[in-house]
Amino acid sequence: MRFFWIFFCFTTLLFAKINHFKTIQSDFIQKVTNDQNKTIVYEGIFYATNDKKALWIYEKPVSKKIYFNNTRVLIIEPELEQVIITTLENTPNIAQLLQDAKEVAPNKYTTTYMGTTYTIMASKESIDKVIYRDKLDNAVEIVFSNQSKNLFLDDELFRAEIPRGYDIVRE
Repeated sequence: MRFFWIFFCFTTLLFAKINHFKTIQSDFIQKVTNDQNKTIVYEGIFYATNDKKALWIYEKPVSKKIYFNNTRVLIIEPELEQVIITTLENTPNIAQLLQDAKEVAPNKYTTTYMGTTYTIMASKESIDKVIYRDKLDNAVEIVFSNQSKNLFLDDELFRAEIPRGYDIVRE
């Protein structure tokens, strides 16, 4: 589970290396395929700022919001009536990861962290896709589309409100 958080932080800040932006908004489709070739497809919207705030809003097949800031990750899962709060202590040094990402072909970058290799397909205008294999040997592909940069994003968008009555899990 932590690798998903690491990956989200990583992709959030990867935009800063490939593209200079103040804010970014993008639709995404995330496909997770297991070793039996069964695939789960998630869809949603991604928001990020150049000061390391991010929000992933999963809309299908389940509703979920994942908020990032400089110090923590907060996941709100309405179907479970649960909130998970965790810190970024176990994430890699983002600056180092970005520095280590190497262009291996035109518009193709790779970097490795804790045995996981991330392949990033990007142009100067956008990040198109991120591919990796997680620790459970699932093939993960996140495709970004309909990207907009430098829109006004109110700070309130990145403030999570924990719904009354939800269980709170701290990791």
